[in-house]
Amino acid sequence: MKKHILCLIENIGPSGAERQITNLAVQLRKLGHEVEVAYYVKKEFYLPFLMENDVKGCYLSEAANLRKRFFVLMKHIKATCPDTVISYSASPSMITCVLKLFGAKFNLIVSERNTTQRLDKREKTKFFFYRWANHIVPNSQSQGNFIEGHYPTLTPKVKVITNFVDMDLFVPSEHKAYDHEGINILCVGRLAAQKNIPRFIEAIGMLKNKGLHFRVDWYGQDFKNDYSEKCYALVKEKGLEDVLFFHPQTSAIIQKYQESDVLCLPSLYEGFPNVLCEAMCCGLPVVCSRVSDVPQIMEDGVNGFIFDPLNVDDMTEKMEKMITLTMEERNQMGVRSREIAVSKFSSDVFIHKYLELV
Repeated sequence: MKKHILCLIENIGPSGAERQITNLAVQLRKLGHEVEVAYYVKKEFYLPFLMENDVKGCYLSEAANLRKRFFVLMKHIKATCPDTVISYSASPSMITCVLKLFGAKFNLIVSERNTTQRLDKREKTKFFFYRWANHIVPNSQSQGNFIEGHYPTLTPKVKVITNFVDMDLFVPSEHKAYDHEGINILCVGRLAAQKNIPRFIEAIGMLKNKGLHFRVDWYGQDFKNDYSEKCYALVKEKGLEDVLFFHPQTSAIIQKYQESDVLCLPSLYEGFPNVLCEAMCCGLPVVCSRVSDVPQIMEDGVNGFIFDPLNVDDMTEKMEKMITLTMEERNQMGVRSREIAVSKFSSDVFIHKYLELV
């Protein structure tokens, strides 16, 4: 039966959650549903993609004002009368839960895109309001376990749906060149404490001091803040300007995967990391933190290595193991990455699980 589905998120910029919800909207539209993606922060990287696929993108500019947000979203939902609302952000999730509390009749699916690290006031408030959602969809088993362990009354509502990757877009390079000295290591993510960058820089310094040949390119430098300035200063202090380079977010991320030899994800915590899944689809071996669902996504020693993100020595050791592999050994790991990805990150499984809820 054709349904009217409203997807809510803060913005549709070039990041993981935004990629997932816009692709979900397009897949639902292809199945015949009427779908709209509403957002209130003017980052519109995925707007052309939505328009190309006959999905309406609705910019609710007045909702950017926190004081007006509740009323703007309430007005929009009343005007559009969706059968189902799918929310990918904490603020619209809580607002739509409040609307359900006051009698709204739509089917509400709230999504958890990260793993909860501490139950502060905001997190406790969010989970309190989740009792009025129809379904709670964590994108990692780790977060699903957290919710069920801390809020057992919510357990019947929890359904884990991990991220998907477009296997036709994220593919290995057909003409990979290995004529450079050393290897190219790729990191993707905003410069934030979650990403564990100071420890990563320490590890890079230790690798350089060992005389190893490599280059690290980190994409995700959105804007300068105290944390990013600390990272830049540490790179300079360690004399790593010739091996570690920070770049802005890029729309050519597939090309960056294909041009690289290894992905490194040094995070302190993750949800279900898109960059790891995408890199594996592109045939990259990986070196990653032992956090969240990472041990279930990749296979330690088969398509990469896993390290303790709090242990710089362990991080350094695992990265050194990757750097010192032969080209053939890294190629074999890359082939295995692609095979694992194809078996785990299918869009068919992703959309089928959502269809059970909408």
